[in-house]
Amino acid sequence: MNAMIDDLIQNAIGESIADLSALTGDEMYVVEAAIRGGGRKIELTVDTDKGVSIDQCAKLSRAIRARLEACQEHLMLAEGDFDLLVSSPGIGEPVRVRRQYLRHLNRLIRVNYLDQERQPKEITGRLLEAAVSAEVAEPSITIEAVMAGKKKRTAGEPPVRIRLADVVKAVVQTGL
Repeated sequence: MNAMIDDLIQNAIGESIADLSALTGDEMYVVEAAIRGGGRKIELTVDTDKGVSIDQCAKLSRAIRARLEACQEHLMLAEGDFDLLVSSPGIGEPVRVRRQYLRHLNRLIRVNYLDQERQPKEITGRLLEAAVSAEVAEPSITIEAVMAGKKKRTAGEPPVRIRLADVVKAVVQTGL
């Protein structure tokens, strides 16, 4: 039963995102989705390559809710007996989907990663390049380190290329 409700919810999300993307011309994608309590609590984080507005989140929420409430085969959904939260990725939240790197080009980012010897490293710098498309054999990001405390001055070191497979955590930094 829960799997059937989860499928209905996932379909409503997918169809609503496709409709809204076609309407606005901004391709929206899911960053994170959580369905809990047998469908009674739905939390969805979405983004676009340009960033997502509160208005887009509200429109998506209304579209998903309308689709779910039209599901007459599940009384809980039809009666709107569920919580639905649609939001954008917050500042300081980790990058979760490789496509998000494209949106943050030229921004300051802190990346925890494993080096070639599999040792943990951290770099804070400007995201110069994001080779993250499905066609790329080895997806990676390129970062130019900045001096600690001086977000706009480079550290004078060559840019660092990091394979996405080696990224442990990446967080876009504020102040730029």
